[in-house]
Amino acid sequence: MKYVDDITKLFTRFGANAESYQEIQPNYKDFKDDPVTVAEPEPVVALSPPPAAPPVFLLDEPPPSLLSGAPVEPVRNVVLPLPSPKAPPLTEPPASSATGDRQRLSDLLHELNQVRRDGLPETTRKRTRAKVIAIVSANGGVGKSTVAAGLAKTLRRPGGRTIAIDLDPQNALSSHLGITRQVPGLIQLREQDADWGAHRLPGFSDSECLPFGTGEVNDRRLLKQLMLEDSDWLNQHLASMNLSENDTVILDTPSGATVYSQQALDAADLVLVMTVADAASYLALDTITQWLESSRRRAQQHRYVLNQRDDSRSFCRDMGVLFVRRLGANLIGTIRLDHQFNESLAYGRDLLQYAPESTGCQDILSLSGAVQALLFADACSQQGTP
Repeated sequence: MKYVDDITKLFTRFGANAESYQEIQPNYKDFKDDPVTVAEPEPVVALSPPPAAPPVFLLDEPPPSLLSGAPVEPVRNVVLPLPSPKAPPLTEPPASSATGDRQRLSDLLHELNQVRRDGLPETTRKRTRAKVIAIVSANGGVGKSTVAAGLAKTLRRPGGRTIAIDLDPQNALSSHLGITRQVPGLIQLREQDADWGAHRLPGFSDSECLPFGTGEVNDRRLLKQLMLEDSDWLNQHLASMNLSENDTVILDTPSGATVYSQQALDAADLVLVMTVADAASYLALDTITQWLESSRRRAQQHRYVLNQRDDSRSFCRDMGVLFVRRLGANLIGTIRLDHQFNESLAYGRDLLQYAPESTGCQDILSLSGAVQALLFADACSQQGTP
């Protein structure tokens, strides 16, 4: 049987005419594939195999010749539109907005840190009515506790008391005032409702002392944490003691810029900077001046005390001259080297009673008079007015 006869019989069988038969050869010469952006595939989930689907034919190919009816014109290439870019989720802010939020957050944190460092405004703080003197230094070993104890024994107003408070973890101030027994101190009285007034101890020459106290490492860490979190911690405790305007508080601090000395600076009406006539202390003057200026509160005064001046050495005398030239009127007092301070501490004696004519005693008394004239200038002038 010939090929043409087979085609004729096949078309006749389906009621068609063999003359309409025409083979169409696909032409791929000019075909160009349109670029299509393929989306990211979805996660593959194992499913049961789908049922058999009818065969899928390419758009450029004609349907099989087995279909009945009139011949169908082949479909030409269809241009599919590119998918639109994926829009960002609503919860994700634009990059510029995120940058602005971070900047605003940084500014707010900086402002909060500034408030924490500077403390509360002067008008909102509750302060003690007593005069507060803070004794600070840039270097250690300059005799802060010795001078603090000397002022506690000599600086007293009529009808008032002088309370020395030890903010130095070395806990040495009570020994300078003749207190030898172990008693609760600031470590044990760190909570806000603690009664500091009830734990004051009597010392030499009618002075009173509140020691730093002894405790475990964790106790000291908790005290520092309270001071870091509340810049007004010391002011609140001083206010709770209900002191009068005739009382005086002397704060002994550790050397350097610590959380203890910062609390003392924020509470003080007068700051006495202890220094000695050596090169290290002279070179530290610029640093401590910047520190004091950054911590100054309203109506606060700063003065310097040159301690342990040894006139038997020419270098010490020369350094003393440089300190006088540098500090001028801010140098409120000079205390000469007197070994009887150490002897009195070793034997537990009050130097004012044991050797009142010593150079150390005379210099402490002179410093006490200068501090009282500076701190109570208004009251002294009123008393002298007829």
